[in-house]
Amino acid sequence: MKTLAIIGFGPRGLYALENLLLGLSKTNSTVKIVIFEASETLGSGHVWNEDQPDSNWINITERALSGIEKRPKIKYGNVIVKGFPSYHQWCNFSLKPSENDTFPPRNKLGRYLNERYDSIEKPLGNLDTFIIINAAVQSIDYSENDTLILRTHTESWTCDDVVLTIGHQSTELSDQMKAWKSHAKTKTNVSLFENPYPVSNFNTIKNTTDLTIGIRGFGLGMIDVMRYLVINDFGNFKVVDDATLETVYYKVKNQNLTLVPFSLDGLPLVPKPLNQNIDNWFKPTHKELYYFKAEIEAVAQTEKEVHTLDFLIKPMATIASRIFIDLKEKAFAHKFSAIELEAIVTNWLKDDDFQHELLQNENIPTEKLIQTYIDMALGEIPISLDFCIGQVWRHCQPTLYTAFSHANLDSKIIKKVIDLDERSKRYSYGPPIESMQQVLALVDAKVLNLGFVTDPDIKLEPNGWKLTNTENQSVHCSIMINSILDAPKLLEINTDLVKNLLQNDFIQPIHSELGIETSEDGYVVTPNDKPNVPIAVLGRLAKGSVIGVDAILECFGQRIEDWAKAYVAKLED
Repeated sequence: MKTLAIIGFGPRGLYALENLLLGLSKTNSTVKIVIFEASETLGSGHVWNEDQPDSNWINITERALSGIEKRPKIKYGNVIVKGFPSYHQWCNFSLKPSENDTFPPRNKLGRYLNERYDSIEKPLGNLDTFIIINAAVQSIDYSENDTLILRTHTESWTCDDVVLTIGHQSTELSDQMKAWKSHAKTKTNVSLFENPYPVSNFNTIKNTTDLTIGIRGFGLGMIDVMRYLVINDFGNFKVVDDATLETVYYKVKNQNLTLVPFSLDGLPLVPKPLNQNIDNWFKPTHKELYYFKAEIEAVAQTEKEVHTLDFLIKPMATIASRIFIDLKEKAFAHKFSAIELEAIVTNWLKDDDFQHELLQNENIPTEKLIQTYIDMALGEIPISLDFCIGQVWRHCQPTLYTAFSHANLDSKIIKKVIDLDERSKRYSYGPPIESMQQVLALVDAKVLNLGFVTDPDIKLEPNGWKLTNTENQSVHCSIMINSILDAPKLLEINTDLVKNLLQNDFIQPIHSELGIETSEDGYVVTPNDKPNVPIAVLGRLAKGSVIGVDAILECFGQRIEDWAKAYVAKLED
């Protein structure tokens, strides 16, 4: 009997197991399955851990989680694995298009994922061929008899195939972070937190008084850190207008806490539309999405030599300009033709610094800019062209991820596509309106200081960090929190397993700043002078071979299904 090891068991590992069992059931085959997961939260992993606080919110609408579909009943060997409901069925989701979209805490989805896994573990748990190892794999070696040897800190295991579904991996610290870490170690009453998660790490400072805390980053991680720190014994948020989600931060007693976020560009996240009705303003037609997909595949999935992103930008500009025109009085007033608008969209997508009267002026006070984008998301003021493009991009992302993954293009072009998608995420991966209303509430309460948000000068001092802005104002922080998650750059990852795989030449990056090169069925592409090893990589570490690796819905997507089909087919050869 063949043995398969699944390393890492969050949502992707769960869906990989389900598709494996479905495939095996159709061929009446069985294999020995060994799951390695260091945490005890199987199915959810760290990101969706059901024990995390309610202050960590999902940043996609609950409505969009329709993509987590039900699992059918599976007959595997002599065992019946009952079907499991979709996420919407599980939580009895119901929402009218005119009602405010909901963004539940991440622990809610974590409960769903844990229960979905438990429904598999219960019937399979007594089988000798289904084994759970609560440990991290440190290394993988390939033996002379074509088996893989997996080693944890205490044991070794042999298997015939491995599928890696591990998520976020730590990377080598930047020079800035190394200097900060060294500084914090040598000073008293100075603290550095290298990671935003788990937020429970901040329990030692959560209810402390008279603190000024610097937060490196101005994205989703910052919002989770901010919310966790301020929902405390001293104060909390209250929504005072259900229509706009306007929020106040009320203090029951004075804490004298100041949070000082900052980033390189200082630009705030753009909230998602309030409800489905407003979101539909930006939704491409089925015909437009088909055109978008066809234009990308015509280049990405052929042997054409390309040097620009026109194959992506041109169809996006065509769709976005049509939608902007159809917004009519809901958008910034203009008299531009469709062709002229396409040129404006194209210029903006090609040049981050491009300015135009139809684009939101970002050179205004940060809190005013946040309020402006909130009002657009509410549908209360005319929509700027950049807001429109960002929302259209979000609707096009699943199609882009499907059409462009495993592109037959130069790695430099692949990197440029990913960079453009990353740039879009300030809009497309934006938070709920309520999150940005909370930011404004904390500014009003003088808890959040946005005066240093744009690339401040940072100097190390005996009492911590001194931040100075362009107006020569300064603030001292005794605590610094890094809220920026490491990008999955394969060559910078410092975890034992990934370094081991690189050292053994089992994996190679598709680009020096991207992840592992894999084939369409998920198996790693080894260097030319090395034998192919039966290791598949699904998810974040394959960024570059696939794109869209950070989206929860991609954990339940086609890439995992393709791997399972390939694995089962290989068993039959």
